[in-house]
Amino acid sequence: MKNIYLKIVLVAFTISLVGCNEPDTEIPTFKPVVFKEVFDSFTVNEDEYLNFGDWTSFAQTGTVKWTEQNDDNNGYIQFTTFGSTTGDVTNIAWAISPVINMDNSSNEVLTFKTAAEFITDANNNLEVLISTDFDGTDVLAATWTPITANIAGLATNLPNGSADGVLNVNSGQVDLSSYTGNIYIAFKAKGSSTNAALDGSLRVDDIKIFDKTL
Repeated sequence: MKNIYLKIVLVAFTISLVGCNEPDTEIPTFKPVVFKEVFDSFTVNEDEYLNFGDWTSFAQTGTVKWTEQNDDNNGYIQFTTFGSTTGDVTNIAWAISPVINMDNSSNEVLTFKTAAEFITDANNNLEVLISTDFDGTDVLAATWTPITANIAGLATNLPNGSADGVLNVNSGQVDLSSYTGNIYIAFKAKGSSTNAALDGSLRVDDIKIFDKTL
């Protein structure tokens, strides 16, 4: 009789311990980011233009394009006409993301980092745009809508950070929740191979689209 009583007490004590170890709340379901690019997964050849994954590199005017760069094992992309011998009066170059599908997510926001170095003229600048009808080939035939964000440029125009080329200007959260279907994000830079006032460097890194409610 005594043995039965002890067994009952031990079982009750074990159940009590198991119950104490249960979490008070359930672990939320993990949802991966919609899109992420940090440019760290490639072998950098700084003498070559951007040729990474499904990114589109396009020179609208002139011949200078975006390049792949790496500083202290941190990859990023850069546009600059410094040292160019092409003789282009105007350079306009695009770096366009792979296609991004927005149908399996909600409440999306876009974030990225930019940097500027030796930018002394507002015409040496960077724009960020979005398209829903780019066919992956004909850049100029697509409709591109400018994105309002914090973007590095002239030191006097920087919302934060500095014009020393360090990738520390955060875009802020750009609301993309109204978009469905396929989109493309483009980084469009302008400079000049013949005008030294327009040969500064513009850099982009840490591009991410994610659900802001997580």
